[in-house]
Amino acid sequence: METHLSPRDALPRVMPHALFLAALTLGALYLPVPLYLFSLALFGLPHVIWEMAFLRSRYGARWPATWWRALWLVLLAQAVLRTAVWYGVYPAALSAITDLLALLLLGAIVLLAPRGTRWRARLAGAALAGMMFWLLEQGEILGALLILALLHNLTPLALAWDLARDHRQARRLAWTISALFVLPLLIAVSGWQGGTALLLDSHGSLLDGQLPAAWSGAFRPALLSAVVLAQCLHYYCVIVLLPQAERQRTSGPILPAPLRGMALAAAGLLTIYFVVDYQGARALYAVAAGAHAWLEWPVLLMALLGPAMHAPASGPGARWRAS
Repeated sequence: METHLSPRDALPRVMPHALFLAALTLGALYLPVPLYLFSLALFGLPHVIWEMAFLRSRYGARWPATWWRALWLVLLAQAVLRTAVWYGVYPAALSAITDLLALLLLGAIVLLAPRGTRWRARLAGAALAGMMFWLLEQGEILGALLILALLHNLTPLALAWDLARDHRQARRLAWTISALFVLPLLIAVSGWQGGTALLLDSHGSLLDGQLPAAWSGAFRPALLSAVVLAQCLHYYCVIVLLPQAERQRTSGPILPAPLRGMALAAAGLLTIYFVVDYQGARALYAVAAGAHAWLEWPVLLMALLGPAMHAPASGPGARWRAS
């Protein structure tokens, strides 16, 4: 049975989200460096854990375990090398090379996907592997990694629209997330010079590392504010919006209560580490961040370029309509 909320009933549910998003936007415009540091230290690890849990819940049973093991073998090797960078026994420059090599191997695994995978997904995997090979050959490594990081901020769009493709009732969520990511786009083209310029002299290097050096000029401060907002919106989508949608689909949380407690405890410890030693904590966080970001590429290629997985009308769709 469908239930429809009146505007008066819906307002108390929407208002906290609207106020939160307004605060994020103002923070990205006027205090981008503090917002970047605060969000990374407090929500970086939780967003990784919740995003991985969402991927497991949504896609874990869709493909054979052997294919997943191949992915995780590559990601484990990447995590070991990034851990060695954090420990100081492996050069960070070589780690950047192995990051692209790992993505090359993941593209090859998509090319060799399980039987029944559409050829367009296989061809996309081959294209991904070929692109990584070309970048390695050309030596375009750091710039490529920064662009991949920027594109990763937009993955909630792909996840939401894939969910809407399988469940028509999720289209409102997909349109909502699409509208949210218009905000950083508007900031990027606005020519904004305010908050970033005020903090650029003393702390600008923290944000300069988020954009390729070639992206300079008058629009760079606006681009930096846009990147900070996009990162915060990414956290918001994968911690709040997408898990809520998946819970409606499956009638259960993506993380059981004991795992949520352990995840929050680990996030609290990492936050303390960020306060004590920012650079060390950032290198340790990169171990988990790299694994979850790289995992999304083969998963999204397989999901978006494969057949839709429509739910029966009497199944999760009924819960979507009721909510």
